[in-house]
Amino acid sequence: MRGFLIRRSAALALGLVPALLWADPKSPETYLVHPSSQTVQRRQAVLAVAQSGDPQAGTKLLEALSDKDPMTRTLAAQSLGTLKVVSSSAALAHVLLTDPQEEVRQAAAVSLRQIEVPEAVGALGEALKDASPNVRVAALTGLARYKDARTDPLIEAACKDQSVEVRRTAVFVLDRLEDRAAVPTLEQLMKNDPDSAVRAGAAQTLGGLRSTESKEALRPLLKDPVKIVQISAGRSLMMFGDNSAFEMAKALDTDPDLAVRLVAIDTLGWSKDPAAETELQALLAQSPVNSVPAIQEALTRTRQLRKQ
Repeated sequence: MRGFLIRRSAALALGLVPALLWADPKSPETYLVHPSSQTVQRRQAVLAVAQSGDPQAGTKLLEALSDKDPMTRTLAAQSLGTLKVVSSSAALAHVLLTDPQEEVRQAAAVSLRQIEVPEAVGALGEALKDASPNVRVAALTGLARYKDARTDPLIEAACKDQSVEVRRTAVFVLDRLEDRAAVPTLEQLMKNDPDSAVRAGAAQTLGGLRSTESKEALRPLLKDPVKIVQISAGRSLMMFGDNSAFEMAKALDTDPDLAVRLVAIDTLGWSKDPAAETELQALLAQSPVNSVPAIQEALTRTRQLRKQ
């Protein structure tokens, strides 16, 4: 899996993996502080339908997408995705592009990702122009499920978004899509983005893309003022057979920062130097539990590389 689990763990720690946790706090007016009893009943009815196992649940939830209450519409959109109601994809796409409420649009984007139908790509791509960064993030995570050339320019454009959360997500999506055409964009992000997580993510993605032509662009990052950027660049160089980050990885493989530690451990796993196995074996006895899977995977890889 090309170390995907390790990359994902590091990305989680970096904040690169998109999540609805980025949603900004909403004003009390967003979802009626004091809803009427009828409104509460409609919300409860949507939740009950979603949990009922009723074969007509999809039809009833589709009807609720036009409810005047934003919370009811949000619950309906979420439930259609949870139940994977494929027939709702067109309605969800319409909601994603037209609903006046940000939370409803965001829920529609998430559900289109869960339902996973190719027809959703167009709407998710269009939603990258949404005024809300949260909706743009949700749309990007949806597009990560597909490898559709139509959206490649839109995803690359998202790498220049004013929202750091959107840029982080765009880098994650480029990693998932394995689009080598994005190498120039990633190199620019790695050099110029003010956010260290974006720079680190771009450096890691270049390694995942096996962009050996990016070696010269990666080397200056070994002196970046932020450790996660340094080791992310070092990891990619190690993947290309450049052992220049070996000592750095050894110095950082017990770092208190989880993201730094995981990437340093993974970096050692890309080395053919027998000293990498020695270091990783020693780490097994002293590292916290949350580092053990990364160490074990790195050990397996370095042994395999030496056999090649």
